[in-house]
Amino acid sequence: MIVLLPFVLMCMVEFLERGTYKEFHHWMTTYPLAMVLAYFVVGTLYLFLIAISGRSKLSFWLLSAILLPLGAISGSKLKAIGAPYYPWDLYFNNQIMEYKKFLSEYFTNRIIAYLLLFIVIVACLFHLILRNSKMKFHWIERSVYGLIALVMATCLYADKPLSFSKMYGVYTVPWDQTITYDENGYLYSSVQMLNFLKVSKPNGYSKKAIADILNQIPEKPATNDKKPNIIVLLGESFFDPTTMKNVTFSRDPIPHLHELQKKFTSGNMLSPQFGGSTANVEFEVLSGNSMRFFGRSPDEILPYIAYMNHGVDSLASITTRQGYTATAINPFFSYFFDSRKVYKHFGFSRFISSEYFPNDFSGPNYADHAVVNKIIEETEKSAGPDFVFANTMENHHPYPPDKFSKNTIQVTGDISSESKSILETYAQGITATDQALQSLVDYYSKKSEPTIILFFGDHFPFFEKDYKVYRDAKYVLPNDPDLYTKTHYTPFVIWNNFLPGDQEKLNLTSSPSFLGPMLLHLAGVKGSYYTDYLYELSKKIPVIPPQDMWSTYHIQESDLASYEKMQYDNLFGGRYGYEAKGYKDTIVQPTYTLGYGDPIISKITVADQKIKVTGAPFFSSCNVYIDGQEVLSNFDGKDTLYVDIASNPEIKIGKSQQVEVRVYDDKKMKIGQSNLYPLPSS
Repeated sequence: MIVLLPFVLMCMVEFLERGTYKEFHHWMTTYPLAMVLAYFVVGTLYLFLIAISGRSKLSFWLLSAILLPLGAISGSKLKAIGAPYYPWDLYFNNQIMEYKKFLSEYFTNRIIAYLLLFIVIVACLFHLILRNSKMKFHWIERSVYGLIALVMATCLYADKPLSFSKMYGVYTVPWDQTITYDENGYLYSSVQMLNFLKVSKPNGYSKKAIADILNQIPEKPATNDKKPNIIVLLGESFFDPTTMKNVTFSRDPIPHLHELQKKFTSGNMLSPQFGGSTANVEFEVLSGNSMRFFGRSPDEILPYIAYMNHGVDSLASITTRQGYTATAINPFFSYFFDSRKVYKHFGFSRFISSEYFPNDFSGPNYADHAVVNKIIEETEKSAGPDFVFANTMENHHPYPPDKFSKNTIQVTGDISSESKSILETYAQGITATDQALQSLVDYYSKKSEPTIILFFGDHFPFFEKDYKVYRDAKYVLPNDPDLYTKTHYTPFVIWNNFLPGDQEKLNLTSSPSFLGPMLLHLAGVKGSYYTDYLYELSKKIPVIPPQDMWSTYHIQESDLASYEKMQYDNLFGGRYGYEAKGYKDTIVQPTYTLGYGDPIISKITVADQKIKVTGAPFFSSCNVYIDGQEVLSNFDGKDTLYVDIASNPEIKIGKSQQVEVRVYDDKKMKIGQSNLYPLPSS
């Protein structure tokens, strides 16, 4: 029974997390080793409880009472918003009431029937096998079980002395933990994620300590009567390749940026990332919080996924409090980096993801000029000032020679042909980003309304294993003592159409968390107590490197103590600063909208064996459903979806049928649904 019961409970928990027998069976047959690890998790907990209580029945029902609700909550959350129930949801989340709605929609008769069947089977097993036994274990046996549980728990959590992850070939996917849970199972994945909960409280953190810090921060008033549009554009994998002196480009791949850097506030930003995890750079720029205070490498953690479980004050909420419309634009899937949740908790009013983009590609990704078009579209349609945060994607890794229709820049130098090809493709990609930046500048140069634009590169491109291209180009040397700084400084520029030239500062160095306060200062827009503090701190300490480099940059731990306390307060503590300043309940916008809201069908006509569904807003991600079943449809790129009746035999003209339009993301998660509209009889 000690061997069998944990397996039965494991199966039930993993079934509840997936919601259907089909998906549960697929997981068991596709990832059998992950199933074994999930079984180890339940078995370890069962042995631990037996060691404490000495009773098998009591221990099992107690364990079931803990794990079954977690499996159901995770399954309901996965069904509702496409993400499982993470350990940090339980540990950090202050919005647990939201799960009541998820659960009410999740508990179908089928789910309830399976739960009842599980309880009956286990009860029968206990009755038939253990009815004549008290099953109260002797203290020696309990000690043995406790020791086994301790060893197993150490291996599962710390991955040593036995490394289960290596033995079974399991891994995590930091940028999309739903994949981790889908492959490794809910139980073992949750154990893997427990490491993210290790956030140490700074020495001296308290409500009084935060109050004392707030009292020392002078409030910076607004200095601009006209609130300018504030646009932040992130260049994907963007660095200045002309700094590689041993290779030559046939022409400057980023001439517009270089010209802007000569006239406007500009310099280099020390990114916390290399080759990926853009979300961590976003996190710093938008919130002013720093990756340097999490006590581990930025490559090991993504605050977007783990810690953004409540409102976190950002450039979006700061400007929204002053009458701005805050919009996030990202030409990638809305689930990536948990962006749907993150931008809501940052205080944006709207998030336009790739599901709401027109089919405008350059290579495999959306073209950078499509992002520019969205930025202009959003600022034009709002009456007041706008804050827009936008990502580009055209230049995303990888860089094969056929990525774009044509590479127009040639690379020469003592370099391998493979590296030369990668650099030429990369140069083509950043040229598009450079042109997109200039088109934004050109557009707002002609507008009378004041506008300020921050452009920055998020991180260096990966360029293959072990810095292959950088080494080929002799940009990175063997045992290079400057490896970190050579591969982490990316360019930034802040353009505007209203500041006098003598206020511009060139050749600055900055950390990403200081760019937002700098931007608000130049815009003349009132910030928060946090951005006011960070702006003053940046004058003394403009760059915060990894902690093992602080002494090189002449940084003492005490120099950043107040910064660390306030960041902890914002993310994990009592949010005393927000409460004192009245921010706490003003960050998350009640009208937050993904895309442009649900599509609305305005008209349906039937003619020439085609159904014409007209409405708005329609995009290529829209699909037509008739009586709940998807039918083949084509989008005209504007406001109409066409359904060929001959290709869809389930359509019965003349029969009472209901038509609707749904929007799905790439994971088949429904993110939009129209009104029901009756299918005309002719």
